[in-house]
Amino acid sequence: MESLSYTIIETIPRVLLLVVGLLGLIFSIKSRARGVSGLLVGAFAIMIVTTLASIIWQFVVSNLSSWADGLSASEIRMIFMLVGIPLEVGSVLSWLLVAIGVVKSGRSLRQPASAPYPGPAGYPMAGQPGFPAPQPGNVPPAQQPPTQQPPS
Repeated sequence: MESLSYTIIETIPRVLLLVVGLLGLIFSIKSRARGVSGLLVGAFAIMIVTTLASIIWQFVVSNLSSWADGLSASEIRMIFMLVGIPLEVGSVLSWLLVAIGVVKSGRSLRQPASAPYPGPAGYPMAGQPGFPAPQPGNVPPAQQPPTQQPPS
């Protein structure tokens, strides 16, 4: 029973990572509905799968004495390597995709919003629904010279 309690304690950080992955997946799916790239959805899905696999592997390793009786040390080392490498590659890949997704989403937020139907010198080419069409010769307020008020 002592081995099981140590294994449970050792899996606490992985369970916390699993919670982070689940929350990230939920938030990235909500962001996906608003037009954000699906890169984060894939990243958090990979994170969840690799974290679950590492939790399962932790419990398999805790019972090593029952299934590895006839194996040599080099064979056990080979099994650990064959399981560990894909788990680590999946973990690194998920965090790399999270980083790329965050960088990509940061770029789209920094781009200035453009006016619909931009015309020459920033004038709209057609009137927007519910608003009158712009009159020729009008200068946008940002380009009007300041008017002086007569002294009172």
